[in-house]
Amino acid sequence: MMGERSAAVARPARPPRDWLTGALLLASIPLFAGGLAMPAFSITSLAWFTNTFSLLDGVFAFYKAGKYGLFALVFVFSLVLPAAKILVGLWAWIAGARDRTAVSQILRVLGAISKWSMLDVFIVALMVLALEGSLLTFSDIHAGIVLFAASVVLSTLAMMRLVRTAER
Repeated sequence: MMGERSAAVARPARPPRDWLTGALLLASIPLFAGGLAMPAFSITSLAWFTNTFSLLDGVFAFYKAGKYGLFALVFVFSLVLPAAKILVGLWAWIAGARDRTAVSQILRVLGAISKWSMLDVFIVALMVLALEGSLLTFSDIHAGIVLFAASVVLSTLAMMRLVRTAER
């Protein structure tokens, strides 16, 4: 009789997982890694001195130059925040059906913060624009910026989908 009663009280079924959200998050991982490591921009001075930088090179160049505040700002917004967004997004996508309240709160905060994750792309664009105005200095954008921006866009779309799912 006890077995019959426990069988009658069934757990509610988990909502189906949104596979598009998972695909967006998984696709953002190699784009993020490639965007950080691949050349992002080059600066050519006097038509023959060319320096090519990845986003990681650019971030740590601020540290080497002693610009610790700028280093910290760009480090957080270009490395820590996007990586955290992807990892927390994957966690929420996998475990979201277990504790909807906690996941919903975390996703709301991360969703609000994630809007700032394009800040470093904006900073790079401003650096390139500033250098472009210098005499005999030219700059080129490379695949690293494109990959990084694609990663940020995909993970932001995934976060929006996760937040919308958690609110339902």
